[in-house]
Parts: sequence; C-alpha cells; structure tokens
Amino acid sequence: MKQDKADKIIKKAELKAKKAAQQVEVAEKKAEAAKRKQAAAAEKKAAKVAKNAEKKAAKHTKKAEQATKKAQLAAQKAAEKKAKAVAKTAARAADGEGGGDASKKKKGKKKLLLLAVPVLAAAIGVGAFFFLKGGGEEEEAPPEPIPIPMTYELNGAQITALPVSGDQVLVYQEEIPPEPPAEPEEAEDGSQAEDGGEAEDGADASGEAEDGADASGEDGDEAGEEAPAAEPEEPAGFTKILYRYEGLKNPGSLISAYAALMTAEDAGFSAVDETLMRIDLPEAAEDAARGEVLLARNAAAAEDGTGGGTQSMLLSWDGTNCSVTLDMPEGRVHDPKPETPASSPRRGLSDMEALHPSKLGLPGESMEEYELMLQEGSVRIGGTSCMRVNVYDANSQIAGSYFLSSDGHLYKLDETANAVVELDWE
Repeated sequence: MKQDKADKIIKKAELKAKKAAQQVEVAEKKAEAAKRKQAAAAEKKAAKVAKNAEKKAAKHTKKAEQATKKAQLAAQKAAEKKAKAVAKTAARAADGEGGGDASKKKKGKKKLLLLAVPVLAAAIGVGAFFFLKGGGEEEEAPPEPIPIPMTYELNGAQITALPVSGDQVLVYQEEIPPEPPAEPEEAEDGSQAEDGGEAEDGADASGEAEDGADASGEDGDEAGEEAPAAEPEEPAGFTKILYRYEGLKNPGSLISAYAALMTAEDAGFSAVDETLMRIDLPEAAEDAARGEVLLARNAAAAEDGTGGGTQSMLLSWDGTNCSVTLDMPEGRVHDPKPETPASSPRRGLSDMEALHPSKLGLPGESMEEYELMLQEGSVRIGGTSCMRVNVYDANSQIAGSYFLSSDGHLYKLDETANAVVELDWE
C-alpha cells in the first residue's frame, strides 16, 4: 500500500511536469511565430520615424535656402548701389574735381568696397550653416523596440527568455553601466585643507605663471614630466542588461509562472534575497499589482574558461509592464545557516508519539494506535529544513503526513490545498 501511494505521487508529479513542458513548448512556438510579426512591425515603425525625420530636414533646408537667397539678393543690391556711387565719384574726379589726391582716395574706397563684398558673402554663408544646423541640440530619437527574444545571453550562457507573444507586446533592450566609484573622503587630519592653504599663499607664484615669466622655465617642464595627469579610471563592475516589456495583460501571473519554471532543477535558479541567500518564492505573487522577484544561480565555467560566476535575474512588474534585468553580482548563492540546538528545542518522533491524536487531526485516544515512519530526504518550509513523517493507521493506510522542522515547528500536509498548516505542540 505504501508503494502504491508513492507511485501515485510520482505519477502525479510526472504528469504535472509533462504538462508544464508542453505549455512551455506551446509558448515557445507562439513566441517564434510572433517574432516575425514583431520584427515587421518594428521595421514599419522605424521607416515611419525615418520618413518624418526626412520631412522635417527637408522643411528646415528649404527655409534655410530661402533665407540665404534673400540675404544674397540684399547683398547684391547693396553692392550694386555702392558701385554706382563709386563710379559717379570716379567720373567727377576724372573731370578734375578734387585733383589727383582725390582720385587716389576714390580708388582706395573702391578697393575697400570690393573687399567688403566677399566678407559679407562669407558671413551670409556662416549664417546659413548655423540655420541649417538648427542652432541648437537635436532631439533624441525615441528608443526602437526589438523582436521578442527567445533567449537571453548572460556571460556566454543562454537563458530561456520570458515566454510572451502578440503584436501588442513591445520589447525594449538597454544597457545599465555600473556606477562610478565613490570619490575619496577628505582626511580627518585636514591634509587637503593644508594643501589648499599653501595654494593661497602661492598666489603670487601663480600670477607670475599667468604672466609667462619665471613659472614657465625648464623647472616647470621637469615638474610636468614627474607628475603626468592621471587618466580617469573606468568604473569597475558588470554592465547590466535590461529587457522592458510593455502591453502585457497580466504580468504578475506571467512572472510567477516564469519564476516557477526557472527555479526548476533543470534551470538551476533559486529565489534569493539581496545577500544571495536562498528563500522561498513569494506566494500568490500574481495577485499583486506590482512587485519583484530576484532569482540567481551559481554557473559553472566552460572547458575553455569562459562563462561561470553568479548569474541573477531581477523580475519586476507594474501595471501592464514588466522587466527582466540580467546581472553578474559578486558572491555565491548559498543556503541559510542551520539553526543551532541552543537557539531552538529539538523535537522528534517521541514528541509526536506523546501527543494526543486530536492535536494531529486524527481520531482516537492514543497515538499507540498509529505507526510513525520517518521518510528519507528533507524539504524546506519557510526557509528552514524539515523532515517528513508519515503516520499509518492499524490497517496500514496512511492517515496523514507531517513535517518536523529543525527549529522545532510542526506542520501538517493538506493534500487537498497542496499546502502545509502549522500545528501547536501544546
């Protein structure tokens, strides 16, 4: 009878796993079919944006050409008017008005006028250049969506992507560089302040340097060679990769199912806290309007030395949007430290046998009517390791399953709800 019960449980688990695998396969097929539609939609949108940009550029160019043409016409008219005036003056000078000196002066003015015409044309060209450029900063183009990814790549590893599909879903990808290192704090002994004082005392020396006198000699060149300018340090750390999804119907439910899939044994991820300590997945996360789940795993390096390290995925959702942030945090994924015997009392089978059956939700007046059998292996409940105990009645039928935790708690398995309920010892 015990073997039959175990076989049923195993069969039920296999059916669930098979069903989940089928659902993932269907989702992958849908995502692949939608990938082509998404690419076509993104290409169409990009063409539309480019067309609008071309229209705006053509409009600005046309305005600039009109302005340049008006300026050239005005300059040409002004030049012709002045040329006529110079010609009249030259004619008068030729008739003897003003003598030879006057003629030289008129010729000099004519030369100045001829020099002014190309200078004016150059100024007009410069103005037209700045007008064409826009005279200000160009507006940044909006980010373009990418095709729905089937996998994520993190440090050489391929990770199954969030299974989504549909033309209404838009996906954007961006990189988040690491934050620059913090600047060193000022020393407590005030060394920087003393340096600043010396700089103030040396105001005369700096003044001489500005005048280009004593401070720019050979000694200055040698000092420059001894203390070259330090190059700025690049910020250390991993550049995170963010995938942002928009237009989802129920992102909380999607994230919950995806987290359950990625924490399966074949995927290798675990729900962790900010210290990379393994924790239980949040219950009923799909019902929340917003939230986040952090998953991480310890990846082994490939034979060629690539890959490896700690890989993490931050899954967050809000409204109809969600995001997946890939990172390589420092540290290793680890289990919580076991409870010490001094911090909590140790409970065992003898303590359960001493209870009244009603405490365990069983009929009868004494636990002597039942047989308690400890099962192999352990499970985690609330982040604490527990051992399973099956209770059998006089007919060798299983009457209930219970869990004894390392910190002294007692739980009963509710098979109908597929959940555990904590019981009181007293």
